[in-house]
Amino acid sequence: MAKVDAMAALLGIEKSSGLTLDTHEKWYVAGFINSLRTDEERSAQGVPVLPESAPLEIAKRHWVDGMLAGIYSRIYPAATTYPQPAVSQAPRLQDKPPVTIVWASQTGNAEGLAAVCAARLQHAGHEVRLVEMDSFAMSDLPKTRLLLALASTFGSGEPPDNGTSFWQLLNASNAPKLTGVRYAVLGLGDSSYEQFCGFGRLLDARLSELGATRLCERVDADTDYESRADLWMTSLEPLLLAEPAGHGSAPAAALYTRKSPYSAPLLSSRRLQTGPSNKETRQYVIGLGTSGLVYEPGDALGVWPTNCPELVEEILASTALSADSPVPVKGLGELPLAEALLRHAELTRIAPAMLRFVCELSGSAELAALLEPTRASELKSWLYGRQIADLLRAYPIRPAAAAFFAALKPIQPRLYSISSSSKAHPGEAHITVSTVRYTCGERSRKGSCSSFLADRVAAGEEIPIFIQPNPHFRVPADPETAMIMIGPGTGVGPFRGFLEERKATGATGKNWLFFGEQHEAVDFYYREELELLLREGWLTRLDTAFSRDQEEKIYVQHRMLEQGAELWSWLKNGAHVYICGDASAMAKEVDAALRAIIRQHGGMSASESDTYLKVMAQSRRYARDVY
Repeated sequence: MAKVDAMAALLGIEKSSGLTLDTHEKWYVAGFINSLRTDEERSAQGVPVLPESAPLEIAKRHWVDGMLAGIYSRIYPAATTYPQPAVSQAPRLQDKPPVTIVWASQTGNAEGLAAVCAARLQHAGHEVRLVEMDSFAMSDLPKTRLLLALASTFGSGEPPDNGTSFWQLLNASNAPKLTGVRYAVLGLGDSSYEQFCGFGRLLDARLSELGATRLCERVDADTDYESRADLWMTSLEPLLLAEPAGHGSAPAAALYTRKSPYSAPLLSSRRLQTGPSNKETRQYVIGLGTSGLVYEPGDALGVWPTNCPELVEEILASTALSADSPVPVKGLGELPLAEALLRHAELTRIAPAMLRFVCELSGSAELAALLEPTRASELKSWLYGRQIADLLRAYPIRPAAAAFFAALKPIQPRLYSISSSSKAHPGEAHITVSTVRYTCGERSRKGSCSSFLADRVAAGEEIPIFIQPNPHFRVPADPETAMIMIGPGTGVGPFRGFLEERKATGATGKNWLFFGEQHEAVDFYYREELELLLREGWLTRLDTAFSRDQEEKIYVQHRMLEQGAELWSWLKNGAHVYICGDASAMAKEVDAALRAIIRQHGGMSASESDTYLKVMAQSRRYARDVY
């Protein structure tokens, strides 16, 4: 193969990939390819690697190594016969959607990562266009189905030099709408600077403002960016295959999952109590935008919280650990301990591993005795209401940062029953959440996610969410079927969605709601809406129980027993029964009341009523969403 032919081959690869080599580098690599192709003995020994003396930057050398591996894997020495791979085994570009990668880099890191990303996707069978950001035509942007942007930050949150023009055009008043574009952003920066990954954040926000849809949450990578960049690339590869059929159609809801949540704006937050109360229950309205997320009434909304910063500071003070101590976080490499505690650790629940860890380091005989299997009930009582910080105050330790963090459980999302119908509130999901606040000893304590929503997320800010389907908790498929809904407290939430759904679809089945709380004057959640539905006929019956409005406490199960004959009549005629709310007490009491009604008004024995309810559950006529 002549050197000029090698150069032509190289230029073709360079053009398709967008990799930029200077003239000296091009001739060097072309010559290197020729030397490999004419040396059968060396070629038979394996895939070649460029020597360290090659006049290439590290990132370019890695890319060219991968390119040579790809070329060389298809070169068969004359002395050896290799079977051609079957067509079905080879990557088929027509099965993989094309991907455009744009990059802006000041020092070369983003450029190098963009080339690595392109090589990985090409190897996986995608057609890839790799373009420097300022060389990308803005007119091509709305036609781009899949866009990956890798960008470093320069100065005080500005784009690098080779991204400035692109950024100006993107912010122009006539910037194109990007409703058919799905994208992901990898930001590179240095956390020692105030505007860490500032341009990446701005780019992510602007693409979203123009209507583009995130494939996944933006990843911000520090100076040790390799692990986070690799995680970003790995998480993207399956998401790219979920390209919706037809250009411009809504992206599949599966793009956003528990592991890859959607960053959704909080549209509003309002307290549902109408006066002074010892409770704080709030309705949150969350925007779904162009995410493509869909839900059915009965599904749950998963919310990923961050911990209270004051709680993190208290734990650091108790352990005398430095906020900057590096600790390994699964999938993310090393992070400063404070950040790891804030975003990645469960701090409001004490897991057995942490109990054992503290017991060993503290040497406490008292805690060791409490951990004996025979004292399980006593330990449960001691743990009630206590958080990690309370454990550390009771049994002080001076741990190593990495060992301490390893003993913590990873933070988990909280699931809240969706309180709306998408037919009544397009592009929105509503949830009803009771804010957990209490004291443990002399310390104020708060629920992890409920206080995150109430105290640390302002309207317009974004929270990571996903939809958790609940196919066993659905309105009846037959619109003529009656529903009996028992939902005290925040348990009323999904039934608000059920009623909105039935109104929106014009379902003719009867609907009966049992609702309970402490005081009617201040704790009657969604009162105006429910009473309007009652007047309009969409809600057939509304029975309430306000436990603190009289000397004797009255709960929803008491109202059910009072209306036992009518309730049994509904059951006989095929009504579905739903329970939502507290699992520890309410759900058990309501279930017992339901059995008593079946026995008394249905003339059944205890075993017969048990069988009746079991058959109802198996036929999806009896469903519970309890927590």
